[in-house]
Amino acid sequence: MTLDGYKIIDVKPWETASGGKAIECPQQRCTASFRYQGQSGWYEIRVQYFDQSTGVSNFRLSVNARQIDQWQAADQVPERRTKIDSSSSTRRTITGIALRNGDEIRIDPDGPEHAVLDYVEIK
Repeated sequence: MTLDGYKIIDVKPWETASGGKAIECPQQRCTASFRYQGQSGWYEIRVQYFDQSTGVSNFRLSVNARQIDQWQAADQVPERRTKIDSSSSTRRTITGIALRNGDEIRIDPDGPEHAVLDYVEIK
């Protein structure tokens, strides 16, 4: 991924994130993007992120600068989740996305939380 504003952080315990790492946005706005390298077709995009209960992050996902989804990281659970670990790991699934080789997939978050991302999966 190409990261603008995001920084790589260690996640503990390491097994709660991909390779023990994640990316967080320590400022008002950040961008994480990459080029899809595969066959054209209809796909599902899964975004694994950490939904802490210290505020609300707003995420926008776009393909070739066209927004295809947006959501708030504001799950309501009984316990307060402040750590970046398995207790706050959450998945957003977006279905029916047409992709072609070379398309840019981009995530733009904002909000008071650090919009921590683990991975993006194309299925």
